[in-house]
Amino acid sequence: MHIEPSFRKRYHKALADTVMIKAVKLGTGRLRGKRAEAIAEVGPERWAAFRERAEAIRMHVIQHLDQYLEQLVDNVLQRGGHVCLARTGEEAVQYIENLAKEKDAKSIVKSKSMVSEEIHLNPALEKMGCKVIESDLGEWIIQLADETPSHIIVPAMHKNRFQVAELFNAVSNEKIPAETADLCAFARKYLRQQFLNIDIGITGCNFAIADSGAVTVCTNEGNARIISALAPTLVTIMGMERILPGVEELAVMLSLLARSATGQKITVYNTLSTGIRMEEELDGPQEFHLVIVDNGRSKLLGSTYEKVLNCIRCGSCLNACPVYRNIGGHAYGWVYPGPIGAVLSPLYQGISKYGELPYASTLCGACHTACPVKIPLHDMLYALRNDKVELEKKGEILEDIAYKGWNAVFASMSRYRFSIRMARRFQFPLVKAQKIAYGPPPISDWLKYRDMPALPDKFFHEIWPELNEERKE
Repeated sequence: MHIEPSFRKRYHKALADTVMIKAVKLGTGRLRGKRAEAIAEVGPERWAAFRERAEAIRMHVIQHLDQYLEQLVDNVLQRGGHVCLARTGEEAVQYIENLAKEKDAKSIVKSKSMVSEEIHLNPALEKMGCKVIESDLGEWIIQLADETPSHIIVPAMHKNRFQVAELFNAVSNEKIPAETADLCAFARKYLRQQFLNIDIGITGCNFAIADSGAVTVCTNEGNARIISALAPTLVTIMGMERILPGVEELAVMLSLLARSATGQKITVYNTLSTGIRMEEELDGPQEFHLVIVDNGRSKLLGSTYEKVLNCIRCGSCLNACPVYRNIGGHAYGWVYPGPIGAVLSPLYQGISKYGELPYASTLCGACHTACPVKIPLHDMLYALRNDKVELEKKGEILEDIAYKGWNAVFASMSRYRFSIRMARRFQFPLVKAQKIAYGPPPISDWLKYRDMPALPDKFFHEIWPELNEERKE
């Protein structure tokens, strides 16, 4: 039986990958800078108003999700589409597998879809003998590397151009220089050939519009638009919460999404598709299937964590998070990395499997500040820590011992003062340059990345009487 490595092993592996850390810090820094410029251009007050409006829109949808789902499904069916309401990821995969068998599909071309990653769609289709091609540049890079995305909007953020060139040269008949322009030119040429032989096209969904049945897909490369135009059979996969009432709300969300994700005023390609090709239309699918995935989302309705369903997958919380910036996305172990992943993974996959992730946070609140729909991720991370302790009926052993010891010492003034005198007296083997330089685990792990000052010769309560006398004089 395959056993997944623990979070501790995953992040230690990540910390040893200097190339990845450099690439992630560079990428997140660039995105944070562009976001800051975009917000400055809008103005802090207008940006705050945008966030308030966006939060209200998303909360309204979540609180009336059953009504909007019913409206969406009715409108898709009226326009000639088919709808699959999948309670689990397995049901969604089974539906698409059956469709691929029915169409005798050999070539399946996809645009970026986090939900398809969540339900492990690609391996299932490839096991059937289908050739699955990711048409998003970042997704194609990690497909060639046989890896999972490390960032929500920049899947290959952890790769540098030399690593990408190595991957491209493995599928190219010519040597491609490790220059961005050359790499993009090769990818464009290679992927365009794949669009000509689509049996089934698969896209993700940024937002579905309930009052029209339209599906909105946002890309900067146009690949999803090409798929929806050329694929005879089109499948769109969406999480059940990704609904908006109408285009008025869509305008607000598109403005926030682009600025929060990449600092753009608006994403380059925003495609609204309403299903199958009409008689007077020149392109579009002859058959359209909307796969709406629950996979654990509905159990969050009405819970402490309901607001996490507001997420619009902009990735802004990842770029703001000091933990993500230092360990990258793969250390989180599942599809969704960063603060949003540290909340979603234990909620969707179970605390017993991903209960360590809520501890991958300083609880600094940077994620909440960055979130365009104001999800209180830091509060949720804290609540999940409590849930883990309640579930397991215990905390970490060392943590329990430390807190019991702290409680015993700090409950008594005499014990407190005695303990700090002893600590000051016996700290000398651990001190170097007036800092604690050595220590047993887990202090040794802490000291690798942080400074801990040595205990001073006198504490404040010891020098205060002298200071007070001087003050009186």
